[in-house]
Amino acid sequence: MFKLWPSTAFVPTLIKAFLGQLLFGPAFTTIFFAAGMIQSKSFSFTGWINKIKNDLPKVAASGAGFWMPVSFVSYKFIPQEWIPLFTNLCSFVWTIYLSLVSNRKSTQ
Repeated sequence: MFKLWPSTAFVPTLIKAFLGQLLFGPAFTTIFFAAGMIQSKSFSFTGWINKIKNDLPKVAASGAGFWMPVSFVSYKFIPQEWIPLFTNLCSFVWTIYLSLVSNRKSTQ
């Protein structure tokens, strides 16, 4: 992201945060759901699609509320060499949340 938008000004920082949420959030979450289902030996393509339909909208909204501020803070205030550590700590918290959602049984 820093190669495309090296500036830490407000607008480039928002662009980086928004693109991260738009591109990586849904992709990572759907893969996480599949991995959780595979691990629990309950994976089926139909079940996975239902999990995505039922849980992805809420998780995406929660992700925007969590990752947009995390991304903004990391791109704006954290030195570039410390961003991986900061985002990994935040990712640890997010993974706990995703694990709870992923292991919740679908209502359909």
